[in-house]
Amino acid sequence: MPPPPIVRTSTWPPVAAEKDTSEAWEEHDWEERSPDTALWQHMIAGSIAGVVEHAVIFPLDSIKTHLQATNAEAAAGSKRIGSVQVARDLVRLRGPLFLWRGVTVTLWAVVPAHALMFTAYEGVLEYGGAHSTQHTDASSFRVAAVGFAAGGISTLFHDSIMVPAETIKQRMQLGYYRDATHATRRMIASGGASLFRSLPTTLAMNVPYASLMMMSNESLRRLLNPTGTFSLPTFLAAGAISGSLAAAVTTPLDVIKTRLQTQGMTRAKTSTGELHAAPQKFKVRYQGFSDAFRAVYRAEGVQGFFRGMGPRMLQTGPSCALSWCAYESAKRALHKFDE
Repeated sequence: MPPPPIVRTSTWPPVAAEKDTSEAWEEHDWEERSPDTALWQHMIAGSIAGVVEHAVIFPLDSIKTHLQATNAEAAAGSKRIGSVQVARDLVRLRGPLFLWRGVTVTLWAVVPAHALMFTAYEGVLEYGGAHSTQHTDASSFRVAAVGFAAGGISTLFHDSIMVPAETIKQRMQLGYYRDATHATRRMIASGGASLFRSLPTTLAMNVPYASLMMMSNESLRRLLNPTGTFSLPTFLAAGAISGSLAAAVTTPLDVIKTRLQTQGMTRAKTSTGELHAAPQKFKVRYQGFSDAFRAVYRAEGVQGFFRGMGPRMLQTGPSCALSWCAYESAKRALHKFDE
């Protein structure tokens, strides 16, 4: 009589129970968020991300600056222009390379600014337990809250370097000054206050912008890619959506910031006679946020605060997507190189 069949009640080797997606996110030791990533790797990866982000999308930033820089007096009595008309005029009058005027100022500044920003960002995430493999209790709310805090704190480091560079860059975008050195000398000779006049407004804009962008970016990455594995499509989608939405919400503050940084100047025309020269008879029109706010409202009403929103969203969405892809890719490559 043959022996009875053997009934297997278990498998070997034992199979661990599958974790739900939230546990996979919290406990998966994914390379791009490894707590073993060194400080210098965050700094180099952040610098690379900044250069890629600003260089590729710079023409859209130039168009946005020209749209927003028209002063209140001119805007009140002249026909409004759109993004396409601005781009067409600039290319026709100055040539296509004019759309990149001032880019070198930005590229020199973004290297230290983004190195500090991404280092602070990763530090806050690590401290808050939003991505460390040592924490297993990070809820969706915690991921969003820590991302919000990381965005605000990292912006303080970023803007301390970028505000003076942004002021010089925007004035060069409008056609003024021979180069960055000429601009810096002339602004310092007049007291240097214009280099930092927009700092309070810039922080008032960029802190909520970065907080909203990084909060939504962290939440979207968790939603789109629960396992936390390296995924360029996830970085692209999350970066583009979060950047565009945050840019739309903070456009009114961006309009005021541009007015403060470029006051007394208008978009480049053949009739200005100012190309490559310092502005003549320059006069401070707005001492701060409230002055610029009232001027925009008197001249254009509520609509004026959303001037340039389209180019701003078109610029910021792709730039955020490129920035996060470049950052995570560079960090991953540097981490593998150091193994």
